[in-house]
Amino acid sequence: MKPIPPDFAWLNLPNLPTPVKVLFSGYLLAIGLGLCMAGLQIMQTHGMADGKPRLSLDDIVYSYYGNRSGSKLESKLNGSMKRWVRQKHVSIS
Repeated sequence: MKPIPPDFAWLNLPNLPTPVKVLFSGYLLAIGLGLCMAGLQIMQTHGMADGKPRLSLDDIVYSYYGNRSGSKLESKLNGSMKRWVRQKHVSIS
């Protein structure tokens, strides 16, 4: 370990005054609490997007990109409502 230059000898944590130590500790606690709350919020809002418990990559994809395999409207147009759709005007794919 290199010796600390005399100009910066006061800059290490044990030599700082107690109020500065409390300030740094409070900052780290606030950042840590915010990170935990952000993780909890993502788990609560997106955790069941794919229909399975726990957060997965599919949950994030479904929440922000959507399920591109087909919508309810598309399934109805290709299913029970097909007789009402004019084929020359509709191109579903």
